[in-house]
Amino acid sequence: MAKRSAAHTRAQRAGKVRDNYVCQACGSSEHIEGHHILDHQYSGAADADNIISLCHDCHKELHRGKLDIIKF
Repeated sequence: MAKRSAAHTRAQRAGKVRDNYVCQACGSSEHIEGHHILDHQYSGAADADNIISLCHDCHKELHRGKLDIIKF
């Protein structure tokens, strides 16, 4: 996987701030991570609109295919 740019890191931070550091799947406020809805390697924007805040556990579940997210 290619290294993310500083713009993607800023977008992740902005998304977590927007979501008040709360997991958008389970409501936890522990170990919050910014997940790119459309990954940067597939032309996902370096923008907070492309970020969802997830706790570490939900983030793992998402990558394991046990959690789906839909952007409206």
